[in-house]
Amino acid sequence: MRTLAKRPSLKRQRGVAIVEFAIIASLLLAFIYAIFEFGRMMYVYNTMQEISRRAARAATVRWISSSDIAAIKSTALFGASVLPGGPEIRDSNIFIRYLRSNGVDEVSSPPIDAGDNLSACNDALRTSECIMYVEVSVKNVEYKPLIFKAGAVTATRPTNAMPQATTVVYAESLGFTN
Repeated sequence: MRTLAKRPSLKRQRGVAIVEFAIIASLLLAFIYAIFEFGRMMYVYNTMQEISRRAARAATVRWISSSDIAAIKSTALFGASVLPGGPEIRDSNIFIRYLRSNGVDEVSSPPIDAGDNLSACNDALRTSECIMYVEVSVKNVEYKPLIFKAGAVTATRPTNAMPQATTVVYAESLGFTN
């Protein structure tokens, strides 16, 4: 006489579903976190590019006084001193250089005002004083994840050095008005 094979008891399978869910849910949560942080990192990178373009545009139509430099940086950061949604980027990360006609050397002794700059650019003897280009760089930005909790895995939050964003444009009026 043959005996029927015993089926495994359903009672022994009772906790398997919760264990499988815990494993899958933790992996899914880590994946969602990684997507969120990667998206935010790309936001910071793209915003660095936009800040350099906005600052370069503002610098080409304003003179190079210290109050105008502060206004240029504020304009580039959308009216603030720290980027909204990206606390890694501050006005101290924005560097503005006024370049000579070769596009490399910085003007060491700038003209008195925007009108004098136009005169210097048209005078063959004063070309070393002529501001021909404006270079704006956003650099030394360290990306720090927002959600990462210090002490959870390491003692400090991990950082990632973002690449420099630079824009060079032709100096237009530099604030010259008739």
